[in-house]
Amino acid sequence: MKIPASFVFLLTLSLSSCEIFPRVSQILFPRVSQPWGPNDYAVGVAPPYPQEVKLAKLRLRNFLRRADQRQRLVVEQNPYVAIQANEITAGEDWPLMRRLSTGRPRATELYSTDFRNRSAFGVKFLLIFNSRTGELLRPIGVLAADTPLRGAVGQFAGIRAIYGGTGWW
Repeated sequence: MKIPASFVFLLTLSLSSCEIFPRVSQILFPRVSQPWGPNDYAVGVAPPYPQEVKLAKLRLRNFLRRADQRQRLVVEQNPYVAIQANEITAGEDWPLMRRLSTGRPRATELYSTDFRNRSAFGVKFLLIFNSRTGELLRPIGVLAADTPLRGAVGQFAGIRAIYGGTGWW
């Protein structure tokens, strides 16, 4: 069976035309709007595994136990603490890698490294706790490419919290 050239031409024209069909990329890859601002450390959010919650609670207790008088004052003023529960490489999650490649998220360390090796960049998975109750503030965690110094206050997905890292001051 021979396909007429005019049929192939019309098929090619219709598939490549932007006027006839909606943009395929918007259908396949819808834009995810970020509810947080440009000064936020969050790159994304994800639900934690139970093991990550358990580890983060231990790290929170360690962080609060080792605080000196000045650090306890900071915790009293800002009761929310962001604790690192895990770390993944950016290449493990394609949408995350795509979001980081746009240059919009706060990721100074990533953008200053070699652009050919961005898939091996470590992204921290943080859980935010209320230090007074020891419970999770929200049932989701925050992915952060950059973080403030340990013990400093920062914005994580719209929540102002002290960055506790892995639980050491």
